[in-house]
Amino acid sequence: MERDDKWLLRELQDVKHIFGDKWTIPVMVALADGPLRRSEILATVSSYSIDEHWPGGATVLHDSILTRALRKMVAEGLVVRHELRDSFPRHVRYELRPEAEDFLARVRHVVGWSKGNEHVVARAQAIHRVHNGDSSDCDDLGCDLPASG
Repeated sequence: MERDDKWLLRELQDVKHIFGDKWTIPVMVALADGPLRRSEILATVSSYSIDEHWPGGATVLHDSILTRALRKMVAEGLVVRHELRDSFPRHVRYELRPEAEDFLARVRHVVGWSKGNEHVVARAQAIHRVHNGDSSDCDDLGCDLPASG
């Protein structure tokens, strides 16, 4: 393995561990237009159709999961938590840090790959559905699946 390959794999693992949580990117996208309160983040992310084309269907972001995600994102340096102490009830807003904004800008270029390769994405979705018990897609695509196990 080349030195550059090792670097690439190590760096990709870093990115995966920081941004690979199911809710990190949706929260970042919600915050991309500016600071929001937790309830606004929850409503915005809940309005997205996440995972609807993948096995298991769309999932719901619960308040407790959002709270954990925001704590993690603040601790990792992706999000800043602003608390206005002179208001009651307490007023808290969350905002992307510049590093997270930079990541989102770069990701927008990368996800363009899926638009240019929709056939690969559709096939991957079909394969995932087959592995989750729905073989009808595979009949249409003529999937050659490796033996499981």
